[in-house]
Amino acid sequence: MPSECKEILVALMLVGAAALAPAWASAQSGQGQPMPHAPAPTDPEQMHPATPFYREWTFHVLLGTLTAGAAFVVYRVARSRRRARRVPTGFLDEAVLAVDLVDSTRWATHYGSAMAMRARHILADRTRSAAERREVRFTETTGDGCLMTFPTVTRAVETVVALFTELKRQPPDLSPGPSLEVRAGISYGEILLDEDGLRHGAAINKAFRLLTVTGESFTQVAGAGEPVDVPDRSRILLDEEAANELPSGDPLPRFVGFASLKGFAGLHRIYEVRWEARNSATDRKSARSPDGIQPPSMPTGR
Repeated sequence: MPSECKEILVALMLVGAAALAPAWASAQSGQGQPMPHAPAPTDPEQMHPATPFYREWTFHVLLGTLTAGAAFVVYRVARSRRRARRVPTGFLDEAVLAVDLVDSTRWATHYGSAMAMRARHILADRTRSAAERREVRFTETTGDGCLMTFPTVTRAVETVVALFTELKRQPPDLSPGPSLEVRAGISYGEILLDEDGLRHGAAINKAFRLLTVTGESFTQVAGAGEPVDVPDRSRILLDEEAANELPSGDPLPRFVGFASLKGFAGLHRIYEVRWEARNSATDRKSARSPDGIQPPSMPTGR
């Protein structure tokens, strides 16, 4: 158990013991002692003695409030100390996949929070299902989508292509809401691991910035041609590092243009994976025999 958790547990036990001490003491004081036979009191104040303050219900309510407040303060202090001491324990080069639900705010405002939550859960479940078969290393939900890391960019691309294909072929029933539409961003770079195995680094931030790229993000650069129109949904955008990691045998992504990304200096080369074309190429490969040889065509009669 981490030392911070032990500190929290000990503090809560001490606070709880302090809260129960008055009640326990009062209970013990009345046990094991014979009741003396005193003469009947005649003074009204003796006939109706005042209740001790530690037996008043208001005292217990106040004590409970103070106990809860003290426990919360102890928890927050221990948690802040733990975050302050969190240091990287490892470094990895990984492909980062960020997936986001399109128009998530509109889902909540037009169709209700329950429908929006259902759409998010379906997206998260289908994304995890596609990633489990492709060597996913890390998964984290992000509210409107999810974050994943993979050993290679190819695995990340295969995951999101499989997700888009399944949503197209087997769309979830979210009536009366619209169809579930998604966008994805893939980056590649050095990832920092903390003591809990969580991921940190600029590559993660860049993957999420790719989700927010619009037509206004692009800048025309001399000699680079006109920026290509990019759809705002059902798209897969890659940064230059991720595009360079794809093997030459894969359908190469097309260069879209130079775009500015919030929080990053300069202009960045943005690429798009045409997932429908890549999916068609994958289907053609799967039609081959297991050894990779194209099956012979059927002879035609004369």
